[in-house]
Amino acid sequence: MAFGDLTASRLGYARMFILAGLVAICVLLEAVVHVYLGITVVYTHFFYIPVVLAALWYGVRSVILAALLGGMHLLTSSAITGSLDTGALGRALMLVLAALVIGAVVEYMKREQEQVLSQVASAALQGEVQRGGLWENLEEWKARTLSSANVKRLKKEGNVPALVQALRNRNPGVQYDAAEALGELGDPSSVGPLMAAFSGDRYSGVRWKAAEALARIGVPAIGPLVQALSHPDEDVRWMAAIALGEIGDPQAIGPLVRLLGDPDRFVQSRAAFALGELGPEAVGPLMAALREGDPGTREGAARALGLIADTRGIEPLLGALGDPEETVRDAALSALPMMGEEGIRALVRFLKGAGDSEAIIEAFHGLPDHRASETLRALLPGADEDSARIIRALLED
Repeated sequence: MAFGDLTASRLGYARMFILAGLVAICVLLEAVVHVYLGITVVYTHFFYIPVVLAALWYGVRSVILAALLGGMHLLTSSAITGSLDTGALGRALMLVLAALVIGAVVEYMKREQEQVLSQVASAALQGEVQRGGLWENLEEWKARTLSSANVKRLKKEGNVPALVQALRNRNPGVQYDAAEALGELGDPSSVGPLMAAFSGDRYSGVRWKAAEALARIGVPAIGPLVQALSHPDEDVRWMAAIALGEIGDPQAIGPLVRLLGDPDRFVQSRAAFALGELGPEAVGPLMAALREGDPGTREGAARALGLIADTRGIEPLLGALGDPEETVRDAALSALPMMGEEGIRALVRFLKGAGDSEAIIEAFHGLPDHRASETLRALLPGADEDSARIIRALLED
C-alpha cells in the first residue's frame, strides 16, 4: 500500500471502528431493552444510525449490515414469542429497504459526480492553455478534480502527457496510479518525470511505484537509475538497484558491484540481490570483487554468487572461507550450498581438509539451510568416516 494512501486507510479503519461500536450498542439494546425489559419497539430506531452511515460510506453493501441487525431482532423476537413475529419482520425489512434505497442513491450520485469531474479534469489536462492566471486556475482545478478513475481512463487512451501531469498532482493516490499507468504504457518519454517522482521528496509508496514503472520501461531508464545509485537517500539507492536487477541489462553490473560497498547494509543486500537477478554475466565481475573489494563488497559479492548459483563461483567462494572478515566467511559458507551438489561436495572437502574442522563446524553450526539438506543426505552413504561426521554435523539443527 502506498504511504500516500495511509490517510484513506486510516479513515477506512475509523469508519469500521465507528460501525463496530454502533453495532455493539445495537446488540446491547437488543439484549437489555428487548430481552430483559420486554420492550419490543422504539429502541430499534437506533438501528437506523449504523445502517444509514454504512449506506453513505459503502453504498448498497450496507444491506449486509441491515440484514444482520434485522435478522438479530427477528430471531430474538421469535425466540421470545415462540413464533414468527410479523411486527419484528416488518421492522427488519424496513432496515434492509432503507439500506438498499440510500445506498443506491449514494452510488448513483458518486457515479454522476465522477463523470462530471472526469470531464472537467480532462479539459484541464488536455487543453492548450498558456501559463498565467488562467493556467494557475486550471492547475487548481486539476488538483481538485483528478481522481483514480480519470487516470484509468487516460491510461486506456494512452495519453502519456496527461498522465505525466497527473504524476505531479498533489494527491498521492493519483500520483501512485499515474506512475503505475506510465509503467504499463512503457513510453520512454515518461522516464524523466518518473525519475523526478522517484528521487524527489515523495511519499514512499509513490516512490516505489515510480521505480517499478521505470523497471517496466526498461533500457531507456538504465542511465538515470544508475545515477540514482549515488543518491544521498538510501531508499532511492536500494530501490534503484532493485529496478536495475529487474531490467536485467548487463550494463548495470559494474555500478551494482560498486554499490556492494555501500555504507548501508540494506543497500548492500539489495545490490547483491539485483546482481543475482542479472545472472551469469555478473559472475566475472563478482569474482573480482570477492578477491579485491573492501569487506562489504566481498560479503555482497559472495551472497550474489550464491544467488546466481553458477559453479564458476565455487573456487572463489572456497577461498573466501579463509577471509579475515567473519561476515565474508559467513556469506561464502551460505553461498556454497546454493551451488547444488558440486558446491556441497566442495564444502565438505574443504571442511575435511581444514586443520580444525571441528572448530569450523561449531562456528557455522546449522548451515547449510533446507535447500542443501537433501543433497547432504544423498552424500552421506558414500562418505568416509571423517566426511560423514562433518555432514552429520552440518545437518544438525
